[in-house]
Amino acid sequence: MHTLAKGNRLRKIWVLLVVFLLCISIPVIYISLENLKLADENPEGNLLPEITSYTIQRDIPYAQDSNPYHLMNVYIPEGEGPFPVLVYIHGGGWTSGHRDSYDIVGPFYARRGIAGFSIDYTLTVQDKSSWPQAIQDVILAIRHIRENSAQYRIDPERVAVMGDSAGGHLASLVGTLSGNESFLAGTAGNLSISSRVSLVIEYYGPTNFQLIGECGPNCNPYGLVEKFLGDVTYEMNQSRWIEASPATYITADDPIFVIVHGTNDAIVPIAISESFISKLDVVGVETHFVKVEGGAHGFSDKENISVRYVLEPLLKQIFSLQ
Repeated sequence: MHTLAKGNRLRKIWVLLVVFLLCISIPVIYISLENLKLADENPEGNLLPEITSYTIQRDIPYAQDSNPYHLMNVYIPEGEGPFPVLVYIHGGGWTSGHRDSYDIVGPFYARRGIAGFSIDYTLTVQDKSSWPQAIQDVILAIRHIRENSAQYRIDPERVAVMGDSAGGHLASLVGTLSGNESFLAGTAGNLSISSRVSLVIEYYGPTNFQLIGECGPNCNPYGLVEKFLGDVTYEMNQSRWIEASPATYITADDPIFVIVHGTNDAIVPIAISESFISKLDVVGVETHFVKVEGGAHGFSDKENISVRYVLEPLLKQIFSLQ
């Protein structure tokens, strides 16, 4: 009876969400089999031409401390710059993952004149929660990158974040915090340097913890969120779940969002992104929704290439690339 009640509650939430989504104005971009054929024909894309070579610097600290997670890989285009920036935040359920996971995407964009910084952040291990340390690490890294813009030949006014899964959650949280300082931002680094970004590119992240919590333990990704927050269930501490949710902090001042999600995602159901998008739309945040038809949690190479086709014109426009 308990399981049935939870299932009925989830169906009710989803039905209400679908009805609401019919009334919003978010542009939806569908990636289908035709897009995958295009990716086969030209896997490098054609809107952001390859304009430069690049260098990779590995294991660069973004803080002067002993935290082993405070490292990043840096992909810098050759030339004078200043270059726009993509900060990459890996996924892994907040318990695993590594900065090397962006060793394909980083070079791809670096060759097209976009500097990349793939960062590590504190992970949840055993019984030690990484909340709120994980988001504090991300914000610390952004401050460091922006503060050292001359060294990296980057434009501090053109900074975007990109993350997948748990990294998508953290990227979205950076976006909805909008550079506003709070206890989530931490106290490390130069507090006079803004952590605000101009664009968030988020792949299938769990962005609405309240929706996940209300659905209950039988729904994904409830268990991952519970572990991330220190084995704290929604029933035990709803305020902690809400505090860690990007949806909590949405305002009209938020940056542009690009949200990418597969329709067959069983780990983070697409309804979670749809809920988040509806909240962004209510306050007028510019949002682009990329639906990958049949996409699961984690895309194939062809699907990732097809998504890049969609992202290229957006990056060209937002970063004022030629």
